[in-house]
Formats: sequence, C-alpha cells, structure tokens
Amino acid sequence: MKIVIISDVHANLAALKALPERQYDQLWCIGDLVDYGPDPHEVVEWVRSNATVVVRGNHDHAAGFSVDPQCSAPYKKLADETLRFTLRVCKNEDLDYLKGLPVYRDVSVNSTRFYLVHAAPTDPLFGYYPKDSPHWREQVDCVAADVLVVGHTHTPFVRQEGKTTIVNPGSLGQPKTGRSLACYAVWNDGKIFLQEYQYPVEETIRGIRAMPIPSQDQEALIAVLRGGEIPVRTVTRL
Repeated sequence: MKIVIISDVHANLAALKALPERQYDQLWCIGDLVDYGPDPHEVVEWVRSNATVVVRGNHDHAAGFSVDPQCSAPYKKLADETLRFTLRVCKNEDLDYLKGLPVYRDVSVNSTRFYLVHAAPTDPLFGYYPKDSPHWREQVDCVAADVLVVGHTHTPFVRQEGKTTIVNPGSLGQPKTGRSLACYAVWNDGKIFLQEYQYPVEETIRGIRAMPIPSQDQEALIAVLRGGEIPVRTVTRL
C-alpha cells in the first residue's frame, strides 16, 4: 500500500500539479488548501477530486466559517488580505466543502492505525508544535495510533515518541525549509519517506502579482515562496 501525504497547499496550483507521484493507492491531505496563493478555487477542486482523505486546516476553517485563522503577527495581514481574495473567488460549494471537512480522521491501513490532524490532537486547528517540541508526549498520549500525521508548521519531520511515529510532510505550497521546493511524504508498506521537488515557482509568483492585494503583501508572499520566510522576524504560528 502506497499513500502520498500532502499538507498546506495554500492555493498553490502550480506546485500541486507538479506533484511527481503518479502511481499510488491513496492520497491524503492534512489541511490548509487555501489562502496565501493565487488559485484557491482550483486547488479545492483538485483536492476534492483526487484526495482520498482530507482534514480541515485553520485556513480552511477561516474560509468556511468566515473567521480569523489566528496567524502570528508577521502573517496576519497576509492572511487577512488573501482570505478576502479566497472568499471572493471561491464558489459556494468550495466554501461548503471546506466547512464540512473533519478536523481529524482515524484511518486504519492493514494493521497500522493512523490519526490525521492538521495541527495537534488537543488543538486540531491551531496547536503549533515543531519537531523538537516537548509537547508531543502528551499529544500521542491522547490518541490510539501507530502513526500521528500532522501539518501546520510547514516544515517536514519524522519523530518517534514512544510507540507512535509522528509524521509531518511539510508544506507543498509554501515550504519553510529555506528552499523553494515543494514537500510531501510517502508511506509505503510501513516505511515513511520525506520528499521534495522543484515546481514552476515563477508561475505561482505571476499569479500572486495578479492578485488584488497590496504590492507589499505580494512581495512578502513571494519572499516566503523563494526563501521560506518573511524577512522580518521569527514566526510562531502559520
């Protein structure tokens, strides 16, 4: 059984369409289909048509319910501006789809139990725990799973916590690795692989420049795509 795991697509259709995996049994999406990028409607359509399992991220929640995604200060204005854009270009069925996504899923594959959640079991939409966080012990204690699959931090990692393997595939649409390479993970018959690939980032940049948002916000989003962060200060929640 081969499962491709993606997360944090953030309306980056060019990255999504360049996903190199073509042969797999299932595709899982760990949330945040929309905001920040230029193609929220197209990404929602693609995920709805192609993903086997999808959970709701904080930006999906914000779009579906017209609420604050609760981003950290450097990203708050970008989130506000692009949320307005998302609400403008998405169709009602897109927003209903985002609203209806579950905040977690329990999935069993053969004898392996997976728990899928965008952020963390105790705070499914907003909990922000990087790889070295001491809070993962309490998180795995909350679920009966062999593998806990999370996203939200935009940085890929695999961590063993007791008998539970924690997997974060990183961000496909807005990676925070310092490289403009889209990230994802593959679970293949019990083995986990973190992968990254080049995609036509300039296509996404052209799309951002065409978005009806302030030019300084366009440049900030482009800086994140190219270098992994807004060149201002450390980010604690995405």
